[in-house]
Amino acid sequence: MSIVDEPARHDLYRGLEELLGNKRADTLMSMLQGAGWADVATRQGVRDDVRQLEARVDTRFIRLEAVIDVRFARADARVASVEAQLRDVETRLDAGFSQVDLRFNESESRIRSYLDRALRAQTRTLMLGMVGAMFTITSLGLGALTLTT
Repeated sequence: MSIVDEPARHDLYRGLEELLGNKRADTLMSMLQGAGWADVATRQGVRDDVRQLEARVDTRFIRLEAVIDVRFARADARVASVEAQLRDVETRLDAGFSQVDLRFNESESRIRSYLDRALRAQTRTLMLGMVGAMFTITSLGLGALTLTT
């Protein structure tokens, strides 16, 4: 059933008034169901409607907040999971770096030891060569001195 608005009712009344006259048109229009004072909104009715609307809006907001809370809880759980994984990776990297540091220190120690031995051997050879050269020069000097005398 479609709702007849006030302009349509007025148009009908004008047409009936032309056909039947003013009194008959009034009688017929009074028999038709229309938007009378019973259909007009009262302040209390509007207040009740507003309260019902507020209650529905509040209910929807409560549901929306619950959905948002669930989604944030899921997001928080995911962030916590990622943080735990990052801490695990960091722990493993620290352990790996410790191993690298130990290996580096061992390698450095071996290199230092090798360089120390090589430097000592080289110094020994150089010193013995210098002592030999000094003996040779001294012998040559003494030999030249005995020849001249």
